[in-house]
Amino acid sequence: MSSIISDLKHLIEGEVSNTKEDLEAVSHDFGGIIQKRPQIVVRPQNSTDIAKAIKYAANQELTISSRAAGHSLSGQSLNQDGILLDMRNLNQIHEFHADELWFKADAGVTWKQIVDTSIPYGVIPPVLTNNFEVTLGGTLSAGGLGLSSFRYGSQADNCLGLEVVTGTGDIVWCTSEHNSELFYHVLCGYGQFGIITKVQNRLRKYRPYTRSYSLCYDDLDTLLNDQRFLISEGLIDGLVSLFSPCLLGVSRVNEKGIRPLIQWFYRMQITLEVNSVKDINEQKLLSNLNFYRHIHTEDLAFDKFIQPIAQVTRSVGTANSWIDVLLPSSVAKEYIDIALERIPTFTDFRTIPVGSFCLLSGNTKMPMFPLPDDELIIGLGMYPTIPKAQVKPVLEQLNLLTDLALEMGGKRYMATWVEFDLPRWRLQFGNSWSKINEIKRKYDPNGILNPGFFKYEEIAQIDKSSLYSRIQEPEVSIHK
Repeated sequence: MSSIISDLKHLIEGEVSNTKEDLEAVSHDFGGIIQKRPQIVVRPQNSTDIAKAIKYAANQELTISSRAAGHSLSGQSLNQDGILLDMRNLNQIHEFHADELWFKADAGVTWKQIVDTSIPYGVIPPVLTNNFEVTLGGTLSAGGLGLSSFRYGSQADNCLGLEVVTGTGDIVWCTSEHNSELFYHVLCGYGQFGIITKVQNRLRKYRPYTRSYSLCYDDLDTLLNDQRFLISEGLIDGLVSLFSPCLLGVSRVNEKGIRPLIQWFYRMQITLEVNSVKDINEQKLLSNLNFYRHIHTEDLAFDKFIQPIAQVTRSVGTANSWIDVLLPSSVAKEYIDIALERIPTFTDFRTIPVGSFCLLSGNTKMPMFPLPDDELIIGLGMYPTIPKAQVKPVLEQLNLLTDLALEMGGKRYMATWVEFDLPRWRLQFGNSWSKINEIKRKYDPNGILNPGFFKYEEIAQIDKSSLYSRIQEPEVSIHK
């Protein structure tokens, strides 16, 4: 261990540590389910530091992973017995061009930094999640979904270029046209093919005001039909639905047990982005919808509307066993009905947040973000925060719901809890799975990048001698 520390301190401009406190700080993630402890934490100062660390890790047959905010739920940002790259020192915005609608920044920059910089110029990233404290590199490695994703796709769909360090230590600039294979697989790729170090991303102009309508539905089919209508007609700028259970009593199943009688209600929030709320024809918009009750109307300045309502934290002794399922609209009602019926059997249905969102397949085009075969995608999110003692039975049920979704032609959003064996990975990626394995072998031939999440096909042992001869070279190749 002392020799590894000494070697890395000699190679790296940034910090290198193996103190108990530093290792413990990066051994958990937001999910609170997986725990892994690296041997060493490296805080790189630049992409050259990362390239040198990767080459050293490969030469020493160590794994290496990247982490910033640590907001993963399945241990994607953790590392066991290898090198953990803490990316938070890579936190500078290098270029900001409001007139040309793009910026370039380090991967460790938070979306809050970008929002705070962009709002005064009247521009904003096209898609924002409900957490601004996460980093560009983190969400672009996962996808990144928000209220406007049905219109603009994921955050990854709005990326224009990436600087990436591959598993062979090469520093590569890639776009949709140049080094496009790497570009399209690093995005939503969870650090499997390369580590993102810089990002060039799209901006858009925004209108100064928003109006949001909260509409209550007592029938799921009606809700889904109204969502389909609003999106297909392009009538709104933001959409999310939250499901609320109402306990109406209990029924005796048999002599030994009872079951709750639950009526689910569905609150759809739709948002318009306008120059003036006086421009809105409310009667025309709402008369085409079939809601049960109009609950609330909220007018906010755009910069206030986009702020997250509350930050969700993980309390000690709890786990965030959250999942998002992506469903073809043709089977969404059938699946959601089954899920809502099962939820009370394995967790406290009164406290679990459940919600729905929408995507259009034409706007989300990342190969590492597979979608069901349908134009309209209905997302169902189930977000239980539970005592750790309840994790095992809850995860068993969530895995059963995952299997049901895959059987019905659905996919999983892998930023939430994922526990896939090889057959599930094959179902998730379908015909693309063999290509993904091929690209993994090409850009990470030693399999050292962010291991333990993906379960790849077994391959014959490769000859590492030629790779190691390159790894031992002090130069870093830069391709532009």
